[in-house]
Amino acid sequence: MRKANEPKETVIRDRDLVVRAKAGEQEAYGELVQRYQRSLEGILIPLASDPDHARDLAQDTVLKAWKSLHLYDGEHRFSTWFFRIGVNLAISVRRRAQLEARVKESADPRGPAARLVPPESPVEAALLKEDTERLRRAIAALPDRYKKILSLRYVEGLTCKEIGERLGTTGNTVSIVLFRAKQRLKEDLEES
Repeated sequence: MRKANEPKETVIRDRDLVVRAKAGEQEAYGELVQRYQRSLEGILIPLASDPDHARDLAQDTVLKAWKSLHLYDGEHRFSTWFFRIGVNLAISVRRRAQLEARVKESADPRGPAARLVPPESPVEAALLKEDTERLRRAIAALPDRYKKILSLRYVEGLTCKEIGERLGTTGNTVSIVLFRAKQRLKEDLEES
């Protein structure tokens, strides 16, 4: 129910903005982007190497979605379609980076053993041991939910979607919890 002091105009629905954007109205597309860009960046942060990279991925998503808008069929909400493009783009970028890393490793004449370089000095070995112990303590201090999701992601190698299915929640929720767990670890390690 509309309150007495509210303007008579109603908020334009996504569907109407999509129709206008498909007709070439860039302002309508801009309104859609403005509604969902911050949420998109929040979804992309756990998938990106840092917040700046997440913002870059979000901008790439905006451009890709604009170019692909003619493919949007309205079967799902616009935001779902838009976020999916962003997540797929982030996954593709990550896979490409991993492939490049594997190619570089295979080109190393020393072979795969080159990445298993032991510390060069007893001091480095001691520092590595100390850092490992600090990380172990920081993980042990996390809430159980954080530890479980970190373990499923980094020990078992499950995707956020797979973790969500296993825990009876959504992949997006898992991404958010994973991001918070990593932030908490970072803060705890910076303090100690």
